[in-house]
Amino acid sequence: MPSLYRFTCIFLCLFFISLQSQAQITDDFSDGNFTSNPAWQGDAANFVVNASGELQLMAPGAGSSVLLVEGLIADSAVWELDIRLEFAPSTSNLLRIYLFADQSDLAAANGYYLEIGETGSMDALRFFRQDAGVGTLLLTGQLGGVASDPVDKRIRVKRSTAGGWTLEMRNPGGSFAPEGSVSDASYAPGGVPVYFGFECLYTATRVDLFYFDNISIQADVPDLDPPQLLSASLDSPTQLLVSFDEILDQSSAELVGNYTVLGIGNPVLAELNANLQSVTLSFANPFPTGNYTLESNLIADALGNVSGVQSADFSYVLVENAEEFDVLINEIMADPSPSAGLPEVEWLELYNRSDKIIDLSSLQLSDGGTAQSLPAVLLQPDSFFVLCSTSSASAFSGLLSNYSGMVGFPSLNNSGENLVLTRGSVQIDQVDFSLNWHTDPDKQDGGWTLERINPLTPCLGGDNWQSCPTIPGGTPGAANASLQEGPDTDAPYLVDALPISATEVLLRFSEGLEQGSAVDPDSYVFDPVLTISSAEIYAGNRAEVLLTLLDPMASGQVYSLRSNANLLDCSGNASDDTQVLLLGLPEKPEPQDLILNEVLFNPATGGTRFVEVYNQSDKILCGAHFSLLILVLATTLSQFWKTGLFCPVSTLS
Repeated sequence: MPSLYRFTCIFLCLFFISLQSQAQITDDFSDGNFTSNPAWQGDAANFVVNASGELQLMAPGAGSSVLLVEGLIADSAVWELDIRLEFAPSTSNLLRIYLFADQSDLAAANGYYLEIGETGSMDALRFFRQDAGVGTLLLTGQLGGVASDPVDKRIRVKRSTAGGWTLEMRNPGGSFAPEGSVSDASYAPGGVPVYFGFECLYTATRVDLFYFDNISIQADVPDLDPPQLLSASLDSPTQLLVSFDEILDQSSAELVGNYTVLGIGNPVLAELNANLQSVTLSFANPFPTGNYTLESNLIADALGNVSGVQSADFSYVLVENAEEFDVLINEIMADPSPSAGLPEVEWLELYNRSDKIIDLSSLQLSDGGTAQSLPAVLLQPDSFFVLCSTSSASAFSGLLSNYSGMVGFPSLNNSGENLVLTRGSVQIDQVDFSLNWHTDPDKQDGGWTLERINPLTPCLGGDNWQSCPTIPGGTPGAANASLQEGPDTDAPYLVDALPISATEVLLRFSEGLEQGSAVDPDSYVFDPVLTISSAEIYAGNRAEVLLTLLDPMASGQVYSLRSNANLLDCSGNASDDTQVLLLGLPEKPEPQDLILNEVLFNPATGGTRFVEVYNQSDKILCGAHFSLLILVLATTLSQFWKTGLFCPVSTLS
């Protein structure tokens, strides 16, 4: 009896193995034909096996063509195949893939098919049941899944014995993603030969643009393999996308302890995504730029197969937005001729003085016209990059590696102009350079660059620039020969306070100011009190601020003005709040308002002649009104106006 039992078991196993081996259809067309092993039938004259080993439609004109293969397919089966359509599918150019049909006359057959091609631009993989030639839609996959031009996909369809259908699809080299599932057991393929194949509908321009390969129809066997970790990549500075090769068990996929990034630790959250094959891991802190390894462990698939320790390497580059003065215009070649040794082309050098990696394509450059975007280059911290016109870029070939031609690079005026670097509405740097910034007059004639001296004092104007001191006339792509780094520890102070009108006062400072504090009205204090309605950077010069007063200054009133510690320079130094300037609203003088009060016309040897004038009115007078006196009494008037009461020429009438 035991021997008979063993014989029966062996026989049944061999029998089912034999049935399983027959219930399969495979063809990769590597034999160069489709007429044997297996033999396809239908409109065979309209198909070829091309030089790449693919089955390809090759029809003589517009129409439809069918190619089928007969074979046994198990009730529980898996279909896999590659399809490529070198066009965007439509109702006039579509593909039907018959998973099985009960006869070769598809117009009258029962069975199931996939269809690619519909109206609109969101074509999806669609699954139909066919009853005596009439199709009924059972399932629509992901919208837009097969809408591209070309459509290049590998399709996988599974059918269970009970009639449960699952559709999946992937791009070449990618992992399968679910398209949907549905149950329909109206027809089963098992037991008798059925037909698998293709029906192509095409216009005259698509007669040779349907391709098929790597067809496999196998009996579905139990899945005993654990999920394989395919890849890990950062979607954001704190979120890591982890992909597997099959559908996962949710409970194991969402255990944060099952994932570790070496050197970082475990995520704080793990979420299984809608495709059920990838997990998003969230970390408490952003990843810095670097190379990493993710380890996963004890991840199970939907059938309970559990993986061991697996790893995937990934890299991350944290690209950050540039803020003000992160990137500086560092060197300017506005007049390259005659050359002192460098190519005779105009160029600018940028310097990333921050600790960020910055994508230059997020920045724009202008010289008063339309701002033009910079090339897509990742500028590393403490590094330099040279920009020139696209037509001039070849001049730097073999000389530099860190350069690029730029579409719309401005033509630089030899005498100077205002260059502005922005990120959208955010100003990153501004240099209003001038020819007289050259510290060597001989270098004003061309061939020598202007170099920024100290990048740590970005708001200084011409005082922070000089002529390049070394041959070949500039240092493109490298540290400036003029470099003198040193922290800015000097507090900004008021140089002038000039009434422009009764309600406007122009302030001039010793250096450029931090913008936020400069435009804050609370940074300035008048005595007697004057309410400041607004403060703004004047004409783009960070060392000048225009104050607008809510009420006009009173005639004859002398005001004191100081900036408080709220006001900062670009390096963060607070203003000296003890410094005070006097100002008032000047009036037109009348006769005898200003009189000659004392004259020394014959000084002792070594002495100085002078004339003293006296303002005997109750007005504030502006020395600029007295043009005749200014010519002969310059020294005296200079002494007179040391009180701090100044007025600009624009106040004259």
